[in-house]
Amino acid sequence: MILNRYVVLLGILMHFIFCVFLSARGYHPVNGIFLGSSVVLVVIFILTYFIPRSDVIVAMLGITTFTVCFLAGPDLGWIVSGYGFMYITLMLVWYDSSKSVLVKIIESAVVTASVCFLFVFRGAMLDIRLSHADYVVMLTVNTVALCLTICVVAYFLCRDNVTDERKLMQYNAKLKEMAGVDPLTGLMNRRAIGEKFEALLQEDNQCITVAMGDIDFFKKVNDTRGHDCGDYVLKTLSMKFQNFMKERGYVSRWGGEEFVFIFQNYNGDDTYPLLEDLRHDIENMEFEFFSHKFHITMTFGVEEYSPMFGSEEAIKKADEKLYIGKESGRNRVVY
Repeated sequence: MILNRYVVLLGILMHFIFCVFLSARGYHPVNGIFLGSSVVLVVIFILTYFIPRSDVIVAMLGITTFTVCFLAGPDLGWIVSGYGFMYITLMLVWYDSSKSVLVKIIESAVVTASVCFLFVFRGAMLDIRLSHADYVVMLTVNTVALCLTICVVAYFLCRDNVTDERKLMQYNAKLKEMAGVDPLTGLMNRRAIGEKFEALLQEDNQCITVAMGDIDFFKKVNDTRGHDCGDYVLKTLSMKFQNFMKERGYVSRWGGEEFVFIFQNYNGDDTYPLLEDLRHDIENMEFEFFSHKFHITMTFGVEEYSPMFGSEEAIKKADEKLYIGKESGRNRVVY
């Protein structure tokens, strides 16, 4: 209905300008046609606030436009009579989402037949009274008003589509982000870290080191203190890992209590002492869950990436070294 009001307002403006211009130039009684149509359009505009059905307003607008064209066309000429607004009603018919396609086709056929009728029975019998200069003025006003109305209608027609498309893009971006994020810890998941690793390998002169970390005896935490406590441990460590890896690379939850670290521009010798410091910090952390205080440790396996093997092989080798660390007593960094 808001769109209908804008169209009616533009129609009122154009018809009122025509009325004033024709009156000033002494074209009587054709000026009275536009005075009457202006009044009718004002009434239609007011009715938009009382009639909830937009199709009724569109029908009234179409009938008014048809009547003006029928009465004023022979005096003013086919192009300047304002018949172009019949096409606006055609656009409004298709904008109404409450109608079925069949109804829209029928109403479109009626509008098309009305335009053809005006051309055949009125457009062919012209006795234009306008001078050339007056004709140019009215043609200019009519064209500007019609183009402006088309822009308004097109804006409303496209606005919802553009908004929906923007929302869809944001939704897809959110889904893509969610697809690459572990829901519990907020870290990258296994797929996302693999894609990031592959992307890093495409860059030149990259020194990359992979580390696999595992929480020691994590099953015991779940069994003795419950899975909520286990989740608390995972989330707490994940926040620590994120801060630890800032400006160093990326970290992900690989699965369960395992984490993968990708160090960018760090070789194995640089990475080892960093992970030793991290391991030591974790060892000295005091976890508290419902008044229960406890400590945990972690074991890490470190592998410097080599062009001789791919990203999957590098992670596999880091995992093998992690296993060695587990077998040799845990709470250590194996390089």
